[in-house]
Amino acid sequence: MKNRSFFFFLAFFSFYFSSYVTLVASEAPAASEPTTFAYGPGERLVYKLSYLGVPAGTAVMEVLKKSAVRGRSVYPVLSTVRSNKFVSVFYPVRDKIETFIDVEGGYSHRIEIKQRQGRKKRDKVIDFDQVRHRATQFKNNKIETFQIPPDVQDSLSSLYHFRSQAVFEVGKSTFIDVHESNKNWELEIKVLAKEEITTALGTFSTFKVKAYVRYEGIFMDKGDVTLWLTDDARRIPVLIKTKIKIGSITAVLESSESPTPTYQVKADIQ
Repeated sequence: MKNRSFFFFLAFFSFYFSSYVTLVASEAPAASEPTTFAYGPGERLVYKLSYLGVPAGTAVMEVLKKSAVRGRSVYPVLSTVRSNKFVSVFYPVRDKIETFIDVEGGYSHRIEIKQRQGRKKRDKVIDFDQVRHRATQFKNNKIETFQIPPDVQDSLSSLYHFRSQAVFEVGKSTFIDVHESNKNWELEIKVLAKEEITTALGTFSTFKVKAYVRYEGIFMDKGDVTLWLTDDARRIPVLIKTKIKIGSITAVLESSESPTPTYQVKADIQ
């Protein structure tokens, strides 16, 4: 239980709020072609987390009602992680992350992070200016600005981008520009094989893929994460595994709700 990577994996769908942020208005670049999404408002994925076969907590990923950021239509994606009662005795985890994904371009406009892990607190907001190619980070009462590549993703939106945009061919790698931990990274996700996976929800035809994570983000501190995504239009992760120094961590899809055909537009975030 003392292994640090274990608790990063408990927060593998995490990050959310900072207490104060002022956003600079800007126009987002038009997408070169319409983005087809594998997800949509109303999608809700619930995962059971375990360590060495012992239940450790629950992770939920959900796409909220369509809203707007500075005049741009976005899909808010909220991720929460909670440790169970047993783990919370030693190391309580209460994490939230929300990313705002452009409806046309599929890139991130902003990520809001709020993490509570043991006695540690981590709050920050990163605002992405996709026109000027700048990321503005608000953390610990400090404001920092970084240059970013075009159409950059954050540590949570990158998973949704991969679900929607990757070409799923065995042996093929997809490379995604991600900004996290004050740096720009090239995240590689490689399709390893096609496999059938059986869970409590049934048997799924899946693509087995490996993400080579080089930053502290949604899955773990640093390392390789293996995911099994459904071989259909939604590309749902039904199983996620990562090895750590002692044992491994597993996230198994426990329940799934499909996107709803209609949704209400929320207020614009200025």
